[in-house]
Amino acid sequence: MKENCIRKHSVSVLMAVFLIFAICLLSAKPVCTFAASDAPGRVKLQKVTTPAYGQVKITWKKATNATAYYIYYKEATAGKWKKLASVKSDKTGYTHKASAKYPLTNGKTYSYTVKAYNSISKKTGAYDKKGRMVQILPETVKLKTANVNADQISVDLTWNKAKGCDSYDIYRRTYRSAWKMVARVKGNALKYTDPAPRRGWANYYTVCGYDSRTDTRGNRSNIISAVLDSPVFTFPTVRAAYVDVLRGIQAGDSRDLFEGLQDVGTNIEYFVYDINKDGIPELIVGCDRIWDEEDRSYIRKFCQVYECIKTSNGYQTKKQGTYLWDPQLCTKGNYLFENYYWYSKAVNLKHICFIENGTFKKYGEILQYTVGSKELKDFDARNPMPVWTKVTDTSALNGL
Repeated sequence: MKENCIRKHSVSVLMAVFLIFAICLLSAKPVCTFAASDAPGRVKLQKVTTPAYGQVKITWKKATNATAYYIYYKEATAGKWKKLASVKSDKTGYTHKASAKYPLTNGKTYSYTVKAYNSISKKTGAYDKKGRMVQILPETVKLKTANVNADQISVDLTWNKAKGCDSYDIYRRTYRSAWKMVARVKGNALKYTDPAPRRGWANYYTVCGYDSRTDTRGNRSNIISAVLDSPVFTFPTVRAAYVDVLRGIQAGDSRDLFEGLQDVGTNIEYFVYDINKDGIPELIVGCDRIWDEEDRSYIRKFCQVYECIKTSNGYQTKKQGTYLWDPQLCTKGNYLFENYYWYSKAVNLKHICFIENGTFKKYGEILQYTVGSKELKDFDARNPMPVWTKVTDTSALNGL
């Protein structure tokens, strides 16, 4: 009886051991094994990016039968791939950081590819022979500010330092114009003052890093706008008021430069003349325009008069509402002459111009001369044409 109990107990223990062993076999994770003939699959490349200057990141999808991945790169124009690194099969990305052995040079384009490797079969899989390409550029600049200066005629820019460049290119545009490079500053400069933005418009700015050694320019930075009010000229002196008009012209603010003129002509110049002989001269700004007359064309000067008015805040400019053509200077009177002519009629009309009660006017009496006549030649000799000055030269305003 006792022996039967022992025998039954032993059988139960043995069955329990077998049962536990079976459960362990069923719950154990399968071991991945490859046959000696297994070749890895082809790696499918996803994308190549530049997460930071001097770095390139490549990503891919997993390939079958791979125990590792080999990463290669080369210059796009080169023929031989260089092995950069190998990573384990659970990885699907790699970041190449520039080094002396594996450089990344500004301006050059590099190709990247990946091969799958099987350590059992010692084989590599098919790969993308063209690879994914990327160009190395200076780091993209971060533009911080674009603020209108207190003088209301310039804009101050600041930005963060960028790697891989030795200078910075500053660009400006309005919504109606294309990007224009306005300056290039050295790499140690992280600010710039634009002296000639467009008045009365939103000026958009962007900055690019530039590497002179490789003649490579980085991508444009973020864009910041600065809005300058239309010119309001209030300054303590006449000269300062007129200088502001000229600066606005230099900045391309020609939209309202000439009253009633939609498109501005070429060769914008100026001269000063005290029309009313009151000690405060006027600023006359002119541009060259084509005058069509029957089958002939002539170049004439189309002019706008600016008057300077004394106020409690100093002197303020006022743009007169009437324009004139081809002015002449009266040597004795307090007025200008407007040289208005028609060659087809062989007649020249001299309108007398003056300012009365703050308004520019043309005198009703017209001096009519025949073109080419002696009286016209004598008149022109006594009343010469003005000496024009370029808007970039303010020397004609000295002493005002």
